[in-house]
Amino acid sequence: MQCEQQLEGVVAAAELERLGQVVESIDGDINARLSFERGPLGHLMVSGSADCRVKILCQRCLQPILKEVETQLHWGIVWSEEQGQALPRDLDPVIQDGDELNLYDVLEDELLLSLPMVAYHEDQCVAPDRFLSSDADDPAEGEQRKNPFQVLERLKGSSGKS
Repeated sequence: MQCEQQLEGVVAAAELERLGQVVESIDGDINARLSFERGPLGHLMVSGSADCRVKILCQRCLQPILKEVETQLHWGIVWSEEQGQALPRDLDPVIQDGDELNLYDVLEDELLLSLPMVAYHEDQCVAPDRFLSSDADDPAEGEQRKNPFQVLERLKGSSGKS
């Protein structure tokens, strides 16, 4: 397969509003590299990568942390869901509505999917003694806990039914 068109450039962070809403901030611009080509069955394929740096909140200390977000792109451009199901498994279907495809929206979708599910500092950012263990709070550590259904057992026994 021969590359028909190649795009490489920078997308201004302000252009990706949805990404900006889910992170604390986007640190700099987004770098993108895209190659457009025709697949063996004639469908349009796009491959490439995109990366950026974002500040997101650490889930331990709730302070901002700088994270690199990188994504590899392998799209098959289609015009319906049926065409998307017929694509090879290694291509993610991108449904094009109309004559033009908004590459910013599709790139933003990929970057959103590449964000970490849970972000935290690599170093220990919260002292271990700040976490409480349920065993430490239990004053009767050696005693057996009360069964919440114990009352039901007594009621069942007092009715005379087994």
